[in-house]
Amino acid sequence: MAKQQISRQQQMTERAQREQDTERNQDFGDQAASARLPDDPKAAAPRDAIGRPSTGEPV
Repeated sequence: MAKQQISRQQQMTERAQREQDTERNQDFGDQAASARLPDDPKAAAPRDAIGRPSTGEPV
């Protein structure tokens, strides 16, 4: 019984640690993207010369 309780506490501690690591590991781009307003041109997908959303391939 004590082993189960220790194991459960360890799992909760590891989960909390992973959540903290995830928060710390957000990079600058993630923070900037979440700070942009919907009408900001940088928030929109890149466009090609024709005006369609770009896939990165030349037209």
